Amino acid sequence: MRIKARSTPNIALIKYWGNRNNELRLPRADSLSITLDAPTIEVEIESAEDFSVQSFDASGIEKPQSEKSIARLRAHYELTKTYLTSLRVADTLPAYLHLVIRSRIPQAIGIASSAAVFSCLAEAYAGFLSLPLTREQISVLARLGSGSAARSVLGGFVALENIAGDDIGSARARQIAPEHHWILHDIILVPSQKEKKVGSTEGHAMAATSPFFEERLRQIPRRMNECIDAITRKDFEKLQRVSEEDTLDMHRCMRTQNPPLDYLSDETHRIIRGIEAFRGKEKLEVLYTMDAGPTVHLFCTDAARKTVEEYAETQKNCMIFKAKGGGGSRLIPACR
Repeated sequence: MRIKARSTPNIALIKYWGNRNNELRLPRADSLSITLDAPTIEVEIESAEDFSVQSFDASGIEKPQSEKSIARLRAHYELTKTYLTSLRVADTLPAYLHLVIRSRIPQAIGIASSAAVFSCLAEAYAGFLSLPLTREQISVLARLGSGSAARSVLGGFVALENIAGDDIGSARARQIAPEHHWILHDIILVPSQKEKKVGSTEGHAMAATSPFFEERLRQIPRRMNECIDAITRKDFEKLQRVSEEDTLDMHRCMRTQNPPLDYLSDETHRIIRGIEAFRGKEKLEVLYTMDAGPTVHLFCTDAARKTVEEYAETQKNCMIFKAKGGGGSRLIPACR
């Protein structure tokens, strides 16, 4: 049987940083994001005699995976089978798979490529099963490959929540509001396409070495409540305040970890200063946020979208993506 799935990144408004269990990617705190409608990842899987991977970029050129990446994909598949065993459905998965990954997302630049890949894989793995999984259970499968991937399984505004216990299923995604509740656009400015020297997985493991990390954990429940309230009431000013507070706080923790991680470039800071000045002058509903990379995400309302896009076009040497809230991972039925 051959299964095909499609997924997209999500971008956090309340950031996920730091794990209480690195192997299972159980986060130290809750987080909240918007699932985007683009750019996409597609994954095709089928039974094989050994575990193998092919990967293609947006132009269709095959990009060999590193041994480290293949090992991560293989480990995720083994953890998937472990979780499915706890649900008593693991026997419907083959021993080995051949994976074909087609990505329109540049890797490691802050557009959550791993979230899209592992949510897509989770969707495809679930498609192999004789018994259907819930969306929350599929989000657990995604989280086992990349913590933030759990949120891309669901559409719209999504929280990754800790639940009681420390077992494999102890954190899963929950939809706060669907994508049509409040249409927000993400104008994405990519000032550099160089891969990060240190990935998020390694960074999470050292998060607790920052002297600011424990205070961050104390502030997350308040920020989550404020963010959910802002989304529910479509209060952009409140959403801007709390999400920008959180992204700057996360990057402060990163810079003060041991070893320190400074993902933001001079261009990132220039774009932030520019949007703050531009926003004050134009009275625009636009906020900025950055994940683990130099990329700046400018979320804005419909009313502000055209002006924000025009601003983005004036930024030199930046690749620009345009997206809005999307519907989460899904199977492509024609290939079943």
